This record gives sequence, structure tokens and C-alpha cells, in this order.
Amino acid sequence: MKNIFRGKNILIAGGTGMVGIPLTKKLHNLGANIYIASLDKIKKDQQKLVRKFYKIDLINVNNCIKVTKKMDMVFNLLGVTGSPQINYSNPGSFMMSNLYCAVNLLYASQKNNVKRYLYTSTYGVYGKSLKMKEENVWKTFPSEHDKYAGWAKRMGELQIEAYQKEYNFDGLYIVRPANIYGPNLNYNPKNSMVVASLIKRILDNENPLKVWGDGSNIRDFIYCDDVASAMINVVKKNIKKPINIGSGKGVSIKQLVKTIVNSKFVKNKPKIVYDVKKNSGDKKRVLITKFAEKNGIINKTSLKDGIDQSILWYLENKKFINNFKYNQFKKKK
Repeated sequence: MKNIFRGKNILIAGGTGMVGIPLTKKLHNLGANIYIASLDKIKKDQQKLVRKFYKIDLINVNNCIKVTKKMDMVFNLLGVTGSPQINYSNPGSFMMSNLYCAVNLLYASQKNNVKRYLYTSTYGVYGKSLKMKEENVWKTFPSEHDKYAGWAKRMGELQIEAYQKEYNFDGLYIVRPANIYGPNLNYNPKNSMVVASLIKRILDNENPLKVWGDGSNIRDFIYCDDVASAMINVVKKNIKKPINIGSGKGVSIKQLVKTIVNSKFVKNKPKIVYDVKKNSGDKKRVLITKFAEKNGIINKTSLKDGIDQSILWYLENKKFINNFKYNQFKKKK
């Protein structure tokens, strides 16, 4: 298959995170000219692979216009994520930041004649009781636990449909990842998601380890490197309908905790205490990934291997973790 990335100017928006870093490496190996825009700091080893790094806020439409000039492709990895608690306490930040980052970047890309544009949605666009198959998304509403980010991401998807129809913008792609984990996770204890929260607390020797809920909730976890590969495959294979990117397998929170605790890199094994009084979200959220599997889109790293790599990265970078991440929820003075 022809290498459509070689020699192309490619912007990775939000490209300094756990998906952006492996995506940068893969596109660099394919011969692309890579540009990154992010509010996070860029690490030195990634900086070596890019033509230019913009430390810039892409909520601002003029900034979006600036960074998309002369780009052939845009990978939009932008999005505000965090724990359910942050979702409840900062709904405006979740909804409006996700909405602006979607609307303004696609608007700018169309104005600057970008040929291919990939939008990173989320499996939060699905309803809680829905079979998470691509064509079912509009049959119900996003779950109460994901409604702010879920609706914002749905609007981003709807904008893509509108641009396809009005402007004949043909090279538009949508991916809906499950819970992404891996190296370079957000480990801020105030707004980290479940894998990062558990890894940090276990390696910081929290004992007993308190886990919200009874541990029976089931989630779909996908390793960051597999998401980056899937994004490239979607564009390369010109998959123009929204596509689920996940393992397609349910993992209970109890299984997740056990996998982390039993890792060869965890020396001190804590006592686990499940707090059934705490809200732990929807009971089950697992993507149906048959369409992606049929089209050869997804590689699936095992949970054990992915967790081991995540823990190893944390141990090697613990001193520097908070030096790179921009905190969307930090109160401004």
C-alpha cells in the first residue's frame, strides 16, 4: 500500500500526551514532516522528531488558523479528560473546552485547505445501556456520568458530518477510543483517571488501598500505542465512517487492580478495600470492535503487558511527571 504520509506536513494537535508521543514516532518513521501544538511542555526526545512545536491554546480560533497553515493533514487529539469527580465539579471546563477544540480546529483546517483530518472522539458518546456499536450512537443520549464531554464530542462528530455535506470535505475521519492507558498518563491525583490513579497510589505505598465501588464495574482498556497505530490505519485505509478503537473485552475494576498489584514491578502489595458507598459510574462500558477488526485497524496489547509498561514508565519518570502536564483545572489567581 502506498505511503500517503511521506513528505506530508502533519499537525498533531494535543500531540505531547500518551497517544501523541507514539503517533509522532510512527509518523516520523513513515517520513512525515511533523508539527505539534499543545499546552503541555514537549520532551526532548520527542522534540527531535518534529519540525516545529507550538506551545499554544487551541481553544482560540486564531491560534487554530495559525497552526493549520500549509498542513496537509491534521490529527486532532485534543480533549479534556479526568476523573468522574472532576467531571461533576468542573462540567463547564469539560464541555466547552472539548467543544471549542473540536469546532475551531476543523473550521481552521477547512479554511486552510487541509486534505485529511482525523478527529478523536470518545466512547463517552454512547448511552450507558447501549450496545456500543458505531451505528447505534444516535439512538440514545450520553450517560449521565459522561454527559458533558460526551455531548461535546458528539457535536464534534456532527460538525464533521456537516462539513462533509456542505464543503465536500472528503478526507474526514472519526475514531472513538475506549479508556486509553500507557506511558505518559496524567498522574495528578486530583484529576487522573482510574489506571493512573491506581498505579500512583499503589506505587506510593497507599495501604490499605481504597477503591470506589465494589469492583464489579466493567470497562474497556486500550493501550496508547495501539490507539496511535489505529489512527494511522484509519487514515491510510480511508475509513470514513466513525470507528470504535478498543480491546472489545470487558475488564472489571477488580481485575484491573489485581493486574497492577501482581505486576513484577510492584514490590509492596497493599490490602484492597472496596468502598461500596462511593459512586463508581456505569456498570458496564465495552466497545463492539468488529468493524475495526474486520478492517485490520487495531493491534491489541495485552492488559498485563500494557500495565507493566505503564508502571515501568512511572517508576523511571516519577520525579519529572508534574513538570510537563498542563492542568486545565488549576484555579487561576
